[in-house]
Amino acid sequence: MSLDSLVQTPDLKFIFVGGKGGVGKTTSSSAIASLLATNRRVLLVSTDPAHSLGDAWRTKFGNVPKRVIDETSNGGSILDIMEVDPQESLQSELKHWTEVSKELFASVGDGDGDMSAKVGQFQEWLSGIPGIDEATALSTAIKHIESGNYDTIVFDTAPTGHTLTLLALPEILEQGIDKLQSWQSTLWGYWQAFKTAGSSGSLSKAQKRANLQQQVTDRLQNYKQGIQKVALMLQDQQRTRFVVVCIAEFLSVSETQRLLQELAKNKVVASHIVVNQLVQDALNTQDLAELESLAEIGNVQLPSELLKKTVHACRLTSARQSIQQKYLQDLKNFPETQSMLDGICEVPLLAEEVTGIDAIRRFAKLLAKNAASSVAADSSGGNLYDDLIAAKNRTFRTGDRVQITGLAKSPQYNDLEGKVTTPLQDTGRYGVKVVLQSEGSPKKTKTLSLLPQNIVLIEHSEKKMQTATEDAADTPMSINPIMDKAKKVLEDPEIKELVAQNPRFKAAVEECLASPMNVMKYLSDPEMSPLISKAMSKM
Repeated sequence: MSLDSLVQTPDLKFIFVGGKGGVGKTTSSSAIASLLATNRRVLLVSTDPAHSLGDAWRTKFGNVPKRVIDETSNGGSILDIMEVDPQESLQSELKHWTEVSKELFASVGDGDGDMSAKVGQFQEWLSGIPGIDEATALSTAIKHIESGNYDTIVFDTAPTGHTLTLLALPEILEQGIDKLQSWQSTLWGYWQAFKTAGSSGSLSKAQKRANLQQQVTDRLQNYKQGIQKVALMLQDQQRTRFVVVCIAEFLSVSETQRLLQELAKNKVVASHIVVNQLVQDALNTQDLAELESLAEIGNVQLPSELLKKTVHACRLTSARQSIQQKYLQDLKNFPETQSMLDGICEVPLLAEEVTGIDAIRRFAKLLAKNAASSVAADSSGGNLYDDLIAAKNRTFRTGDRVQITGLAKSPQYNDLEGKVTTPLQDTGRYGVKVVLQSEGSPKKTKTLSLLPQNIVLIEHSEKKMQTATEDAADTPMSINPIMDKAKKVLEDPEIKELVAQNPRFKAAVEECLASPMNVMKYLSDPEMSPLISKAMSKM
């Protein structure tokens, strides 16, 4: 039982390492990152407020990646490490809103202080969301993740309590979006009133106000997208894995079970458990009894004081091993671990302190027995989110033959083939009809409601794909004026530059020009919002 299967999975992009404080999360995440860095470009990120990566590697890290392993001559293998301070990230976010509000008040006035109060309420709500500090920290690391400079990202997370609030964050944030939008509407209601009252002001002042409005709107949208990306990372069934670290004691094992339950509830795939600091080679009951008997009759050539200490040490290690074996067995008996028994990695208690690159590499060998044969990642470059977004935005037509994949809670349906019976719904799901048949039983059909990322196209339906001309002919007349206007907007120099700098924007524009109805699927895509917002402002 080891982490070999984790290290040897080539398409993993994100690995989160979590568990109770003080059980070896930082050591384990460092070891995993060093294993992956034998043939990949790896970034190790700490979001734990009590950073320990610097202590583990015996150097200092900050919010900019620092290289600790560089073997570019050996297949492009690198390991960069950064420590992001959650509180610092959150305070920076709050400080930004304070600066924007001050600038806004200076341009429109705030005689009765209502706008100041509204901004204050928003800041108070934002800082009060459980887990928002770590989510903000993760979102600040997004630019490094999206850079295309890394094949795999390993996260050294905060203790379990922080992780649980982070898992619940997407739902909490969704509940707060109405409040955020209400705040924004109220803010610009005040702004409009002040603008009307001060309409005699200069053009430059009016332009400044407009720029501020756009700045606030973009900031809110970007912030929301950053949090959504964190949720997307955590819940990706194909490319994300969560490794839980614990020790074989009651509190740690109980907390591990709770964490595994929450991970499953939030559709995060936990694949491995590292059980750290296990006592091995302790005397069994018979050996210990024999040693105690020899000590009692004095039939051992050792000074009495040394003999007494030897017996005490042996009693202690034997008792400790007995306790650990009990809780290790409890862990293996949990329902949440039945599907991952081969992924429970038992690590012995070590005589040395695991600090420094050499010690970390020695520890890594205890986690993966066949590390040298680990499979290299696909380092073709590009944005790590491209695949995630592409999977989320797969489109299918009624009648398409597809295969089901990546279901964590209902794995019995994985690899089954079926047909799409229901087009994309408001829930973002397709209906897929599959045939179920067990030996000796009649065939049964079942229609599953599946997300696009859990469906792989095998064959298109017999209905021929419409050409761009046919699509245009079938497009409602009401769309034509809008598309004509959209084409003009695309000629705007600012829009053209935005599209040219982002391959995904370019591909989406070409697809929508060929088939205007494709616009609908991109309206709800958070990755497209910068382009859509800018285009709408031009229209």
